Amino acid sequence: MHSPISLPALAAKHPRLFLNQDRLFRLQSGLETDAVFENLKGRLFRQADALLNEPATEFRIVGPRMLERAQQIFARVATLSLAYQFVQLPQYAERAKQELFAVREYPHWNPSHFLDTAELCTAFAIGLDWLHDALSEAERGAFEETLVEKGLVPGVRAQEKPEWWVRVTHNWNLVCNGGLAIGALAVADALPELASTILAQSVKNIPIALDSFAPDGAWEGGPHYWEYSAWYSALTIDALETSLGHDFGLAERPGLDRAGLFPLHCLGSSRLYFNFADADVAALPQASLFWLGQRYRLPECVAENHRRLQEHPDRVQAFDLIWYQERPTQHIELPCGVAFKRAEIACMRTSWNDPHSFFVGAKAGSGQTDHAHLDFGAFVLDAAGVRWSSDLGPDDYDLPGYWDHGRGGGRWNYYRLNNRSHSTLMLNGHLQNPLGQTTIAQASFQGQSQSVVLDLGQAYSSDASAVRRGIRLVRETGVLIQDEVAWSPEAKQHELRWQLTTDAGIAIQGKTAVLSKEGRTLHVRILAPLTADFQGSSTVATPMEQPNPGFHQLIVTVHDAADQTRVAILMSLAPAEAEVIPLARW
Repeated sequence: MHSPISLPALAAKHPRLFLNQDRLFRLQSGLETDAVFENLKGRLFRQADALLNEPATEFRIVGPRMLERAQQIFARVATLSLAYQFVQLPQYAERAKQELFAVREYPHWNPSHFLDTAELCTAFAIGLDWLHDALSEAERGAFEETLVEKGLVPGVRAQEKPEWWVRVTHNWNLVCNGGLAIGALAVADALPELASTILAQSVKNIPIALDSFAPDGAWEGGPHYWEYSAWYSALTIDALETSLGHDFGLAERPGLDRAGLFPLHCLGSSRLYFNFADADVAALPQASLFWLGQRYRLPECVAENHRRLQEHPDRVQAFDLIWYQERPTQHIELPCGVAFKRAEIACMRTSWNDPHSFFVGAKAGSGQTDHAHLDFGAFVLDAAGVRWSSDLGPDDYDLPGYWDHGRGGGRWNYYRLNNRSHSTLMLNGHLQNPLGQTTIAQASFQGQSQSVVLDLGQAYSSDASAVRRGIRLVRETGVLIQDEVAWSPEAKQHELRWQLTTDAGIAIQGKTAVLSKEGRTLHVRILAPLTADFQGSSTVATPMEQPNPGFHQLIVTVHDAADQTRVAILMSLAPAEAEVIPLARW
């Protein structure tokens, strides 16, 4: 067994996990004059009151996981226990205990899908700590016994083995090791050796995944897995600091100080995410934005979570209050263009304040990163508050071969996951190479014109010796997408298919198309080659896959006898023209 670490002094008084005495006093008395906080508190109490009449969460596994139920239990226990901390009314404590007793009777906590186990460890840790004064000695012993037997003992065995998730670079590491660390802190006074052994492993392995935020705070798995990863990073660091006064250097890992800005840049003017990889478009409140904003002095993050809480009043949760920060009075505007190098994505916009501004998110990268799609060169486009070019998002995680990322892997057979569905290129009808590494070759975000050039050559290595996609956002004109392909001598044909996936209506007139949606229009024009015309296409998947109702594609197909092919497409809110300049001169 791994040697335990010597822990700093454990805070003696409960609560000590997240809710230390200073923070609790601030929540109970120090924010009474903050109308926004009082409103959030009222919304939390309405949730807690509604839960009083709800049955406890039943044991149920769907496919390999019960993650949704484990997260529901965490949220319920936190909501009810925080309500109890505010007003000390026994009905909130009793209902939280009802939830914990129900979970205590589960046959197991599904350790084969350890995210579920980790979430339940966190839920039990919060229950034990926040309800400490409302628990009898027998109840406290019963909950500690369950946490140890069904969570911590399987966890420490997995850490010592180690299981595959212990040292991976993505969210599984942060959630599983983090949940175990939080659970260990809850029993550290009763079982110090077990707790210190788990904490030694967790603080050793968590940096492996935390460093995936380096160098600039982005997350290769997309904005929703950024949310999950940032959430458990904040939980773990905060639990260590409030319980022990020491986070073992986790908060200082490179990139974490910039991580809070990533989801802001990924949010389009339509208020939808640039949802690359297995991400959805919804941008909901994230309490971690309060934590990151306070910890790293990023008022933009605090302001963004205030906006989300106002936009989604039913989505407040306990940690929005625990980590609450007052709305900033000073507005700080972020750069309109940014390129994230590890994730190899770029986000550009004409304005942060104009809801009708242009926004483009573009992606390079590799098919070997967590939750990757064959979406190299893909882009989403917002203008006039409307999403015009869309990413369809993930499919069912339980589809056969969904997690087979290799060349020819089953993952790439699914429409939503390969380049047939994305707003990018198909060459000779072939899928992109999932083993290829594509990059942002150059980026310029100065003045009225912003641009990026993506080097996509390795994604199309079976057909081309070089492929580059340029995306230029011009404030007074629109967005130009320009592709240049140098065909391989071995290529038996030179067929390029340019495609844009959209749920807008499409009216085609040769070299022009007008997209219509939500009372707005977008004009799309072929600037090169002059011989090409637009066509429409469906977005058809197999019966076992998610349907794509309302979505279709605007396509351009070019058959070229020459060794090189250039396609240039201009998208604008009004009919416009633009000069086609070789990408080498961008």
